[in-house]
Amino acid sequence: MPADSLHRSLQRFIHGRTETGDPPGAAWSVGAFSRVWSSGISGSAALMPDREPLAKDTLFDLASLTKPLATALAAVLLEQDGKLDLDAPLVEWMPESRNTPYAGVSLLALGSHTAGLPAWEPLYAVEADISRFREMILSLPVAVQPGETLYSDLGYILLGKVLETVAESSLDRLFASRVAGPAGLPAAFFPGIAGAGAQAAATERGNRYERDLAGDRGAGFRFREGMIRGQVHDGNAWAMGGVAGHAGLFATLEDVVTLAMEILAPSRLDLGDRARQRLLEPVAESGRTFGFETASRNAAVSNILPDRAPGHTGFTGTSLWLDPESGRYWILRTNRVHPVAAPEPFQDVRREFHRLSA
Repeated sequence: MPADSLHRSLQRFIHGRTETGDPPGAAWSVGAFSRVWSSGISGSAALMPDREPLAKDTLFDLASLTKPLATALAAVLLEQDGKLDLDAPLVEWMPESRNTPYAGVSLLALGSHTAGLPAWEPLYAVEADISRFREMILSLPVAVQPGETLYSDLGYILLGKVLETVAESSLDRLFASRVAGPAGLPAAFFPGIAGAGAQAAATERGNRYERDLAGDRGAGFRFREGMIRGQVHDGNAWAMGGVAGHAGLFATLEDVVTLAMEILAPSRLDLGDRARQRLLEPVAESGRTFGFETASRNAAVSNILPDRAPGHTGFTGTSLWLDPESGRYWILRTNRVHPVAAPEPFQDVRREFHRLSA
């Protein structure tokens, strides 16, 4: 499809979705290396209390895209620096894991979701002392046998803590110094408790979705009320000060385009072949790289993009997919959980976006 036809097709599709409020706002970019085939914005950054149009420099809560774009990327850079070995066992960097089922799992396993950890727990609702979150995670029984694949926020929380130990720095400062600074991304950051304010697209009104997810375990916990805007949507990340290995990163569309291009063809980041291989190549038969998922395993892109194309989605309505062979990228940013996290699946929207653009 010629670039102009592709752009018009994506515009019609995205505009049609935002006009119905599903999602309220969206920003997208599709291209390859230095060529952008289609890019644009549509709809609203917020619907409540007043409707506000989306802008090119609107920040989005990247949600789980924090995992590959901040945590995994920082980890491979630290490994490249010789400061850690991703094949080393967790116990080497987290002594408190000794005598737990996770002591011998590698950092690579944590980053590829093959460590056996459960997917999620409302840590904030069980323990008020965030310094004990690691202990709580390590005390959980294995959900699958190590080596089997189970997507886990908890694994990335532990991985983020390992990186902080290795770098002797908080994760937000590590990201700023090793990724955002060298790549020239002044707007990509962890806003933490201070928040990013009205610069960011709004997400959910209160934490209704997470309250329902926590169920009885969240009874008595004081969830956030009012519109969440410029604060990380994820409850565990918010409890951790808005800075965590699994969520908390905010960025503009152009920031994510730059990071995508740096992973595909590094020019500003000193990202060597081994580091790129960690990010782009699947770990054994797991269907996951260190940070990403392969397209064959995700309903948003399976049978549309190449099977081994790495990518990731985020709960707030974000996604990024890469094709290292052709250098192509597909980026979608939305605030689909605003003002409420609708029960309708969003994968259908993502899938049509990729079908039209692939």
